[in-house]
Amino acid sequence: MADFFSNNSDNFDLGSSSGTGTTDKLKADEIQKVIMMEQQKAQLNAQIQEISEMCWEKCVDKPSAKLGAKTEACLSNCVKRFFDSSVIIAHRFNQLIQRSNTG
Repeated sequence: MADFFSNNSDNFDLGSSSGTGTTDKLKADEIQKVIMMEQQKAQLNAQIQEISEMCWEKCVDKPSAKLGAKTEACLSNCVKRFFDSSVIIAHRFNQLIQRSNTG
């Protein structure tokens, strides 16, 4: 794996000086954006998995061929409460960050 990051001509090298500086910078910026988007997708998938596990354990007593109305309502409410609390927490952190930046 260490060979992947070497400056071997067979490997992709972001810091290469063989092209124009602007083109290399644009390519590096594009790659950085793709990496950031993939990280966000991974975080979203992890959060969906967390919600699924938490709400499943809370609401589903025993698996069956279909969900009953009570179980379906519980799952729906569980997911809504999870998102509501996530929004509240994010809002609170933003307030704290803004206060620390101004004070």
